[in-house]
Amino acid sequence: MSRVMAAPSRSSSREVLRALHVYASLNRGGAETWLMDVLRRAGRNDLAIDVCLVGDRVGAYEEEFRSLGGTIYRCPLRKNPLRFTRAFARLLRDHRYDVVHSHLYLFSGVVLRTAFRAGVPQRVAHIHPVEDVKEKRLLRGMYARWMRSWIIRYGTHFASPSREGWLRFWGPDWERDDNKRVIYNGLDVSRFEQTADPDGVREELDIPKDAKLVLNVARFAPHKRHAFLVDVAERLIGRDKNVYFLFIGAGDLRDEAMAKASAAGLDANVRFVAGASDINRYWLAADAFAFPSVNEGFGIVVAEAAAAGLPVVAQDIPGVREAATACHDVTLLPVATEPEAWSRTLEAAVAKGRLSDDERRRRLKSFPFTIERSIEALRGLYGLPSEPPEAD
Repeated sequence: MSRVMAAPSRSSSREVLRALHVYASLNRGGAETWLMDVLRRAGRNDLAIDVCLVGDRVGAYEEEFRSLGGTIYRCPLRKNPLRFTRAFARLLRDHRYDVVHSHLYLFSGVVLRTAFRAGVPQRVAHIHPVEDVKEKRLLRGMYARWMRSWIIRYGTHFASPSREGWLRFWGPDWERDDNKRVIYNGLDVSRFEQTADPDGVREELDIPKDAKLVLNVARFAPHKRHAFLVDVAERLIGRDKNVYFLFIGAGDLRDEAMAKASAAGLDANVRFVAGASDINRYWLAADAFAFPSVNEGFGIVVAEAAAAGLPVVAQDIPGVREAATACHDVTLLPVATEPEAWSRTLEAAVAKGRLSDDERRRRLKSFPFTIERSIEALRGLYGLPSEPPEAD
């Protein structure tokens, strides 16, 4: 049982709380995009957020992060926890932070233990996945139990992007502890208020203006199941050559998915975009969103699809169910559903198409997962007032 501790109160509204968030990288993932939206809206008047990255690769958000006033440190892990621990401890000694906020799932145990030893008063484990995606081997199980015990022992506060995530990680009694909070990955809904440009996007993608466009936005990782979605695309395109698929994302399995699509003869109807700084244009130009992922802490892209006014077909998994409450039209399919049945369901969604610009904007006025609500929840976790002080 974790200790119940209140968030530390701040003695003055002008005092700046310094928080260090720990990530693998600052690439365009769900948790990283959420942090960037927080920084774009929250400023640094009484909450200064910096990051420590354990990966070596330069992420897509790093330049913007610095432009917003944030500092980026690197303590490369490189499969060497002891070297990471020494480097991270040195960082915490040299730069005194009020909060260490880890997004590294089970490895957060090491992060929080190091922060405890360095005297950091508030130590947050932000648990994103609903379940461990690594292979279930004996050593992995031992590691998971070890890290979980350290998270409980050395963490003072705990966050998850969904209620279902807490149920899976802590069990049904999680709400009894005041130090466990749900912080939804809120969106900056103004991104979805612009007028859609379906013709311009289709011209850019070199597809017919009257084509139906199915969108998938996800990192190319095993649990996102891009290979499965290619099988779905093969069946749907086989029935209707006017349907096109757009995959947006990067990752180790991207080349494999591209090769599978090519081998299936889908080159004419499938497009791959590694990353997009103005991804909103694609959201607003699509006709449906397909998301066969089988492990999500919170299906942020499902919430984005809802904000874009798209019908959604996704897997019926815990993290997606909560995000899907924002959708005007959603079908959640059992994980065991075969590609043929998936393609038939998606075909029906494509036929319905996206909402009009006016209807989409109307629905955005009551959208449940906004970045403003996320910032309020994060500030509450840190013991800050809900509204930051105005800049001088």
